[in-house]
Amino acid sequence: MKIRYFFLVAFLMLLAVGNSMAQAVQEKTPVNLQGVWQMCFYRSNSPDIPGELKTSNSLKILSDDGRFINLLMMQTGAVILGYGTYEMNSEGVYTECVEKNVHLPQLNGKKNEMHFDLKENGTLMYVKYFLESDANGNKIDSWCHEIWKKVEMSPVYPGDELR
Repeated sequence: MKIRYFFLVAFLMLLAVGNSMAQAVQEKTPVNLQGVWQMCFYRSNSPDIPGELKTSNSLKILSDDGRFINLLMMQTGAVILGYGTYEMNSEGVYTECVEKNVHLPQLNGKKNEMHFDLKENGTLMYVKYFLESDANGNKIDSWCHEIWKKVEMSPVYPGDELR
């Protein structure tokens, strides 16, 4: 009887350890930021709550060849605000190597480390990056925060809304 009890306890312990180890090993999906992202902002009628997340007219395109473009859609047409290359550093950080940026010219020719967190099944990207100075060289030492929403392919043509 004691032997059966011993083997039962040993089996249950082995099962419990194996189960906990299996849960600790989770396969991670590589982070894929490629695609078109639309900048967002919160709009609220109250100063006490963030409000509703709205899309803006700014787009970021992260291509599969490691290039990025930031553009602004206007009624008169689109303009490119900045471009360069990007590379993934780690799970929550990528670096933009800025070739040209008319919005933040202090980043021209520099590497800009972008810390990000993906939410909503990878469709929202919360980004923050550090700016040491403004366009005139004045020291500002501040973090900039942005929210980007991934633009998805529409299942059907939206109709006359585009024309």
